Amino acid sequence: MIERRSRPDRSKAIAVNAGIVMQDTDGREAAAVFMEDAGVPLPVIARVLNEPERRRAADVR
Repeated sequence: MIERRSRPDRSKAIAVNAGIVMQDTDGREAAAVFMEDAGVPLPVIARVLNEPERRRAADVR
C-alpha cells in the first residue's frame, strides 16, 4: 500500500493538528467530533487518535 506523506488539503491538515491537541485537553471523543465536523475522513481520525506512531511527520506529536 502506498502511503502519502503530505495532505493536499491544508484545512484538513490544520483540523487534524487541532484535533490532536484537543485530544489531550478535551478527550478523544471531543477531538473525533471536531475532526469529523471539519470533514476529516473517519479512517484518518481513527489513525491519528488511536495510533500516534503512524502520524505523519508534520502532525503534532
